[in-house]
Amino acid sequence: MKFGEQLASHLTPEWRKQYIDYERLKNLLYDNMMEVPADDDRREEHISRIDEQFFNECDQELTKINLFFSQKIAEAQGKFYELQTELQTYKEMLESRKEPASRRRFGGKDKMHKEATRNEQQLKLAFSEFYLGLVLVQNYQQLNGTGFRKILKKHDKLANNERGLDWRINKVEKSSFFLNREIETLINNVETSVINELEAGNRQAGMKRLKVPPLSEKQRPVTTFTLGLFLGASAILLVTIALTWWGMPPRQNEPKWVAVRLFRGPLLIFLSIFLCGVNMAGWASAGVNHVLIFEVDPRNHLSYQTLMQIASFMIMVWSIAVLVYQYAHLLHIPPFAAPLGLMIFCCLVLFNPIKSPNYIFHRDSRFWLIRHFVKCASAPFHFVTFTDFWLGDQMNSLTTAFLDLQYFLCFYSMEVDYSNYGLDVRAVNSTSGAIPWGFVDINTGKDMCTSEPWMRGFVSIIPAFIRLMQCFRRYRDTGRVHPHLVNAGKYSTTILVVICGALNKKFEKDDPNMTSFVFYVWIASYIFSFTYTFLWDVFMDWGLIDPRAPKEAPFLREEMIYGSKFYYYAAILQDFVLRLSWVLNVSLGEAWTLDSDFLTTVTAPFEVFRRFIWNYFRLENEHVNNCGQFRAVRDISIKPIRKGDLESLLSKIDQIDGVTHRGHDLMERVKKQKKAAKSTRQLLRKTRFNRLISTAPIATTLVIQCAQEGYASTGVELNSVLVLYSKYRSLQIGVQSRAKFVRKDIFKTDLNPYATAVIFGAESLMGDLVPKLSEMRVGTHLLACRFPLPESNFWHLKDQIGEGIDAVWMILRTALPAVQAFRSRATYFQKNKRFPPAFIRRFFLRYPHAHLYIVFGLCSSAMISPVLHSCYMYMTMTKFEFEQYKLDRSALVRERQKFGKSLWIPFWSNSEAPQPSTQTE
Repeated sequence: MKFGEQLASHLTPEWRKQYIDYERLKNLLYDNMMEVPADDDRREEHISRIDEQFFNECDQELTKINLFFSQKIAEAQGKFYELQTELQTYKEMLESRKEPASRRRFGGKDKMHKEATRNEQQLKLAFSEFYLGLVLVQNYQQLNGTGFRKILKKHDKLANNERGLDWRINKVEKSSFFLNREIETLINNVETSVINELEAGNRQAGMKRLKVPPLSEKQRPVTTFTLGLFLGASAILLVTIALTWWGMPPRQNEPKWVAVRLFRGPLLIFLSIFLCGVNMAGWASAGVNHVLIFEVDPRNHLSYQTLMQIASFMIMVWSIAVLVYQYAHLLHIPPFAAPLGLMIFCCLVLFNPIKSPNYIFHRDSRFWLIRHFVKCASAPFHFVTFTDFWLGDQMNSLTTAFLDLQYFLCFYSMEVDYSNYGLDVRAVNSTSGAIPWGFVDINTGKDMCTSEPWMRGFVSIIPAFIRLMQCFRRYRDTGRVHPHLVNAGKYSTTILVVICGALNKKFEKDDPNMTSFVFYVWIASYIFSFTYTFLWDVFMDWGLIDPRAPKEAPFLREEMIYGSKFYYYAAILQDFVLRLSWVLNVSLGEAWTLDSDFLTTVTAPFEVFRRFIWNYFRLENEHVNNCGQFRAVRDISIKPIRKGDLESLLSKIDQIDGVTHRGHDLMERVKKQKKAAKSTRQLLRKTRFNRLISTAPIATTLVIQCAQEGYASTGVELNSVLVLYSKYRSLQIGVQSRAKFVRKDIFKTDLNPYATAVIFGAESLMGDLVPKLSEMRVGTHLLACRFPLPESNFWHLKDQIGEGIDAVWMILRTALPAVQAFRSRATYFQKNKRFPPAFIRRFFLRYPHAHLYIVFGLCSSAMISPVLHSCYMYMTMTKFEFEQYKLDRSALVRERQKFGKSLWIPFWSNSEAPQPSTQTE
């Protein structure tokens, strides 16, 4: 294997940018050596220039690696000290609790033993995870040392000299990261502590506890074989099901669509699990560390092949159950015994407590999933983790499975006759009128289990309600309106759609020939929910439409893990299209009376596929940018010790505010964060007051002095007290005619008329001011006081006066090159353009993404145009005229429904294709 591939496969994903950039250095060598001239004199001169550039790059890489390695060693030493302190505290606790048996109370021994065992297990887990972190640092040291040796050897081979060897001896082998052996000492100390203190001298047990998982997952051959076996068997069985359905005539006295509802939900769940396995394979190949994001045990978790194996096995079992249902009359068993047997088998697989052998039953993984489902159901009562959020999103895509589970329980509890040990369906032939509870229409398959709008609506909102409660809980913990309450608003729109749909069905049931006003409210809520959720997917969940995106990949993100930018554009397009599936339900279901079960069966798998694509970019965004407050991307996963503040053990990521989310420790950290935020706000208030007192006289004095020199000057300030004070000073001195002070936002001020601007701004504000200051004319000057203006193509630094807090930067407004000026947004929004108006130009300069929201708003508004016509007719007609208009419209719809019923759909309609009529009208 080439070293570049070895480095990519063995590096720690979260430290990717901190490793030696081997590929860039190699490409730099190859590109420069291709331009070497044939002449010896010129060749030596060219190679000298190449060496200077190459070794400068190597020196930058070496500095970066030294700094990062020193930081990790310092963190590891602090963590080891805290772990040793906690270990000593644990030993002292055990010694202090050793008392005579006569003084122990009843049950005291058992309580003490349980608490000591729990603390011991937590200590063992903390040491094992810390040991894993040390091994990652050691791997980082070795890979970078090998990378420098490889790239410098390649340099000597291409340049035909030994300067690379000399540079390695003088620089690399004398650097701190190469000479430091502290990591080996820490590893040995951890091994000694675990073996002697926690495992009573048992070296085999201690090393088993500290074993390091392989850097790349190794797949078991038997897993790969059984995965292929189950997939092949499932494919054959699915083909058999399709041929049987096509060739076998339907059984008499069996309701339509009932079997589809009973089998559809489990298949959607199995398909979703299989696609999650495909997600895991994609994450692993792209370097997205899903194991650490989901906070699972890195030493014991399901691989992607194992998850796909389980899903394919369940799909195979599902296929067998469907075939048993289709051939039940030949097997002499009740047809609806097959769905019931399949559900019982699924419950046994999920809830059985059998643990051994683990490669068959996977009890730990099953119980991990059950625990997180329970946490999702009880979201308001505990802290929410990223895994809980992610599972809630998956459940929102499986709403059809929830409805089918409700139908399964309702059907087998009310509509099945168990007398004479049979499973006969209570069917009726209802051509008109309501179907009573406990019976199914033999012709349409309709019953009260599917027709009751409030019961179905309640089940439909369960996934959205879970996510809504999770968002409220996160808002309670963090106090942040954005993104948590804004995200809660997204799920509240889903609940609004369900409620409006239930009301629409109720009105249709009362008067089938009339189209109620609730129908149009339902359509409007669908449009609003679609726009809200789609924008949230793209902007927040995926982190796209980033202003820092490169020019070759506009509207995407600064850093992208997956290979091609077209993957991201295709994902945005498919998310937009597949989220419009509600249009099929409204247009075809309401206007053409196609069976709602048929539409649901078609659209539900598309929603599962949309979530499958969503998963890729959601976890990539979590891995790269850590959007939101769920920063689960860290070097290693660790569970905190119950007693003791092991804060450094929890900070496993490079970000300062990186946290994990596990029970008690999260609660403590939330309290600390709130206390720190309160202290920060108090400090900012105090600092702001001091800054206003000190800088206000400077700004006021500057404007007044300019006015005294004969220059027309204007001071812009948001604080009304300072504005009044400045006006009083100018009136007192007598320069009020030339010194003007206004209370206005700098971002709303037109800077084009001014020849010189002086900025007294905070450091965090200077970067935001660059687009606004670019409105000034070419050739104007800017004086930036205390803090410099960030580098920009619009401004050129002419001079700097003073140092530190008294520094002033004199900057000249320059023109951009032709190509850059053509591409620049600021050049477009120049004052000399009459269209668009100045306030529109300022609006787009301040909100650069506003045009996207406007486009999506217009698209959403265009969908609501049919509703506007009915609203207009309602407001302009009398009550009698509007009732007559609705009757005429209903009659027209019924005529279209007659045509829709005669549609022949291949592979679905039981009747033959309609022949063209020979009669003429």
